[in-house]
Amino acid sequence: MANREASAPARNDAGMTDRLETVYRSVRDAGLEALIVSTPANTYYLTGFRAVTYSRPVVVVLTASPVLVIPELEAAHAQVRSRVRDIRTYADTGLGGLAGKHPLHLALDLTIEVLRSQEVRGPIGFEAGGLTFEGYAYLREHAPWELQPTRRLVEAPRMVKDPGELELIRRGCLLAEHGMAVEVDASQVGAAEVAIMAEGNAAMLREAARRFPDDEVAASSRPVSGEKTVLPHSIPSGRQLRPGDVVIHGTGCAVNGYYSEDERTIFVEKATAEQRGLFEVMVRAQQAAPAAIRPGVPCREVDRAARAVIEEAGFGAFFIHRTGHGIGIDYHELPFFAPGDETVLQPGMVLSVEPGIYVPGVGGFRHSDTIVVTEDGCEVLTHYPKDLDSLIVG
Repeated sequence: MANREASAPARNDAGMTDRLETVYRSVRDAGLEALIVSTPANTYYLTGFRAVTYSRPVVVVLTASPVLVIPELEAAHAQVRSRVRDIRTYADTGLGGLAGKHPLHLALDLTIEVLRSQEVRGPIGFEAGGLTFEGYAYLREHAPWELQPTRRLVEAPRMVKDPGELELIRRGCLLAEHGMAVEVDASQVGAAEVAIMAEGNAAMLREAARRFPDDEVAASSRPVSGEKTVLPHSIPSGRQLRPGDVVIHGTGCAVNGYYSEDERTIFVEKATAEQRGLFEVMVRAQQAAPAAIRPGVPCREVDRAARAVIEEAGFGAFFIHRTGHGIGIDYHELPFFAPGDETVLQPGMVLSVEPGIYVPGVGGFRHSDTIVVTEDGCEVLTHYPKDLDSLIVG
């Protein structure tokens, strides 16, 4: 196996960054000597290096002297971006990987080599949700240490965003709002869902190029209409909008890997009395959640505030998901506005607020906003109109 060390650029900071230090303290508090970090979102969070991984894994060997293990072709990229100074590379240029090994095995071989070189005695933690069974079996066969599965050692500190992370999410929200305006305007009778989606995505990317030319941006739009709106995660198709359709628009952008979310329910030309009533209940529920958000409140209480509005109106059976989810490097991440989530809110947490009502034969009704918890409440980062009159189009 080809194995070489890539020199990282000189830096002024000494030792580990705050993120690495925070997680490493949790590793030691868990009785572990090292942690093998393999979840892409977590390796990005810890190192600042975000790769398109495909079949070649990226691993952070988190010890007192952390090491970034990457495929050889990512060396130049990592040297520019990584906060971890010690970068080791593996090569898989031979057919099927060198010596016929899968790239995962090559990455784990190098991980084991790093741990041996640092004279780690164990036990070693690994991310239970970030390593395949094949990877675990390979480690068990080749690593001499006790292996312990871990959960949330990296995800827990990720819940509270720092100012740099919040700025990226704010930018994504601005772009999402721009895309929403374009999509709502495009929602005319005869327009196809996928055509509206294309217009929204193109608008967000053009606006990103104009406003944030140095950022890496990916756009995401998902307009669905008619009977499909009762399926919370349905996918756009060539279905054309018809008079009286309910349409749920969802726009968002990932800016340097950080997501945003903006969703609105609109009506094409008209809404029935029944649809208007359901829409208004949904809006009241969506307003009740931010009113309940403040530091020290358990997430389940925010869900309870929104859910109570829908239940009291008699539609509890048609609210089939949680009120919201954390947003950051992952589109859905900790914590959750869910009945069983006891996580206590802290300033800097970013979540969606999206209670919904889904009645077959009538339609689905859901607004979603991205919010950030503040010192005395929350700030709503998406501001596209929510009232019925603004959302009847055509």
